[in-house]
Amino acid sequence: MTAMTYDPRQAADDNIRIMPTLDDLKKPHSDQEFIQKALAEERSNHQNLIASSREELPTVRVNGVVIDKQAIAQELQYHPAPTKEDALFLATQALVVRELLKNAVIEDTQLGQAAWEANEEQAISDLIDKNVTASTPDGDTCERYYEQNKADYKTAPIMSVRHILLASLPEDGEERLALKKQAYELIEQISNSTNADAEFIELARQYSACPSKEQGGELGVLTQGQTVPEFESVVFSMDEGLAPSPVETRYGFHIVQVLDKQPSVQLDYLQAKPAIANKLAQQAFHHGLCDYLYTLAEQAEIDGIQMELAQENIFRG
Repeated sequence: MTAMTYDPRQAADDNIRIMPTLDDLKKPHSDQEFIQKALAEERSNHQNLIASSREELPTVRVNGVVIDKQAIAQELQYHPAPTKEDALFLATQALVVRELLKNAVIEDTQLGQAAWEANEEQAISDLIDKNVTASTPDGDTCERYYEQNKADYKTAPIMSVRHILLASLPEDGEERLALKKQAYELIEQISNSTNADAEFIELARQYSACPSKEQGGELGVLTQGQTVPEFESVVFSMDEGLAPSPVETRYGFHIVQVLDKQPSVQLDYLQAKPAIANKLAQQAFHHGLCDYLYTLAEQAEIDGIQMELAQENIFRG
């Protein structure tokens, strides 16, 4: 966040420094956070990409065919990683896998060169359909998985919330102290009002720096992951009613009222079974695909890289 003076006149057009609008709440909170989480299981240092220290990009051959370095550079955009070496390995491996699949398509008597030239992606899909079979998990397997992973199969808690945002940048220490004091005063004013609902709505329209002030501060129905963590970690632990203390976030102080709360509910086995069957089938397909690609790699002559075919992004198809 860039340090700058807060101007309440710009609040309605600034969805970075204030709470999101109702439309914004439907979007993923942070793409970067998602990427970092997905990459947490990746190796942090790939030493199996063999390249000369004098080269920016490696020289890799598959059955004597050199993987085009310009193609490696273009492929990098699809493989974000913590280090340049990791990204380079993942991009290069993806192109090696593609070359292996190309060779397999051409050598297949039912597909051949014509299928590859007509539609590369369709040819690869047809090849995989012929050679990789995903087993369908039976009922006992699904039920056993459910019993071992019950906590993963619950409905998400749902909250109906409204708030008043007294906005301030994190570095504005003195302003934050003043706003915290004001937030407590507004909470007391709402609590002591003979018509607390009308009081909340009026104060939201008067003081809130969030676009939701036009709806009396209502944020609509929230599920976890839609707002900033410091906001929802407090809100989702609240019961219905007006919070006795303001909630502090990077945006400032929020006066929060929970209008309705529907806690998470444990799904029974029959409710969870379709999702479990789909997950286990996908896992089985992935394992089968890895086995098939491993066989292709073993049959080929690959120079310049040591393949790791157990990763989930071995093929971007």
